[in-house]
Amino acid sequence: MQFLFNPVWEGHQHEGSWHLVLSRLTVLFFALGIASTAFAQTGMAWPEADELFHSDPRWLGADAAFSIDLGQGRVLWMFNDTFVARKPGDDRSHSAFVRNTVAIQSGYDPSHATIKFYWQTRRGSPSEMFPSEGPVWMWPGSGIRIGNRLLLFCERVASDSAKDSLGFKSVGWSAYWVTNPDDEPNVWKLKIATEVSDTMIMASEALREDGFVYLFGRSEPEHHLYMAQSSIENFAKGKLSPLRWWSDTGWQTDSSKRSSVLRNAGTETSMQRDPGGMGFIEVNSEGFGASNIVMRRARNLEGPWSPPKMIYRPPESDAPDAFVYAGKSHPELKGADLILTYVANGPDEKVAKDMSLYFPRFVKVELHGWEPAQ
Repeated sequence: MQFLFNPVWEGHQHEGSWHLVLSRLTVLFFALGIASTAFAQTGMAWPEADELFHSDPRWLGADAAFSIDLGQGRVLWMFNDTFVARKPGDDRSHSAFVRNTVAIQSGYDPSHATIKFYWQTRRGSPSEMFPSEGPVWMWPGSGIRIGNRLLLFCERVASDSAKDSLGFKSVGWSAYWVTNPDDEPNVWKLKIATEVSDTMIMASEALREDGFVYLFGRSEPEHHLYMAQSSIENFAKGKLSPLRWWSDTGWQTDSSKRSSVLRNAGTETSMQRDPGGMGFIEVNSEGFGASNIVMRRARNLEGPWSPPKMIYRPPESDAPDAFVYAGKSHPELKGADLILTYVANGPDEKVAKDMSLYFPRFVKVELHGWEPAQ
């Protein structure tokens, strides 16, 4: 979920056998021991890595923070609503409010890496990398690079004045091919791969597994997670469709028969290989306002997924006006078993002055002791 509160800028039977009772108690205590170990897995703030997003005097914060491995030590970051100073020294209240920006990180350890931020300039003012289409703007999601092809996803968003609305609504999604991903983003050649009007928003994650690209998208307004696949051969030809959707009876080309693989996953989520080789890990923010970052595990992408386990409670979630979201993992990054980011937001007047808010924050997690999903 990417927004400020009302932005003013331009922009979750009795057993008689004592022996049997002892046996069951032993099993119970063993199970409780596993559960205790699992719940003990918590993350740690990583302030040394946080400095990465404070290195440009004109890039003054953003949300979402999706990352994509470009290879050879390069990581693409894609951000949603961003404050970009018109000149160094400007504060947020005098900055442009840009619907999306990107950055290239050099080095996989964010506590030692460098980064360069990118946006376009239109009519002398900072502007988005993925251009708006009339009243519809783009919020980047995930993507994937395979060979010389880079596929990037954007949620299509429009203003919404309906009662109880958050001020915006999803109106579909777009995907773009980048044919020159080794060049700097400000000279990328973007080609529309597809444009879809749907209540399914693609893609919060993209994974390559066994000859396929697996794409994960959320339903609106339920925020259930669905999975589609496209073959690597199609990808090599620059084709995204036809997508096949996971259903209770297997893979289907009929999107109306798709089934969720995970329910109540939130507006942003991540999927990755378990670094311990025990299947897959999913991470998302749970709750609205004061949220926790939770993790699920499964041996297969379609599940069944374990119940969510809290692995980090952002300290900002304990503030009176807490608004914390966008928890996700970044498997290409180095420095811990699991590396996460999240964003803390707040009321307009507070965000305009409080520079501790509205920058992605890093968390590192060690996974020792976590039992694999059954």
